[in-house]
Amino acid sequence: MRLVPILNLALAAVLPLSASAQPADGRPEYKLKADAPRTGTNILHDLIVSPLPYNKTYAQLSPDDKRMLRGLYEHMGPDDEPPFPLRGYKTIFKALSEIQGKMLVVGELDIAVMVDANGEGSSVTIYKAPDPEIARVVATLMMLEKYKPALCSGKPCEQAFPLRAHFSVTPRP
Repeated sequence: MRLVPILNLALAAVLPLSASAQPADGRPEYKLKADAPRTGTNILHDLIVSPLPYNKTYAQLSPDDKRMLRGLYEHMGPDDEPPFPLRGYKTIFKALSEIQGKMLVVGELDIAVMVDANGEGSSVTIYKAPDPEIARVVATLMMLEKYKPALCSGKPCEQAFPLRAHFSVTPRP
């Protein structure tokens, strides 16, 4: 029996393209598929599942997606925006999938990278991690990412960008 890594992202602010499957709350789920099928099948399995699209920049998100993302922050004014990966989530999600494929950890990851007014990561806070090594690797990944800075009253400002993920493995016959 082999183990298949699975990563579910519950954002705070998941890979080729597949946006489908309506969960019980009516919001779409976005799935990142494997690049190649497993041996013995032509079906691409899900690597990552997310409530937000992975292939869009902040400007390309729907008003509902932006509202959901803004809901993760307290006291956001009408001219405020949260920080967001400059190219969208795809690079981060793809890297998380590769990391999980090698480490096969199980558990919750909850981290936040402080994004400065220039869109650079300045520090990372790890709230919860299933393994210290994965926490270190993901923290490095998040610090290397470029971000759209947050807007406070319409001006770039420093703000945390949270990432929450659930890592799991599923037995495969």
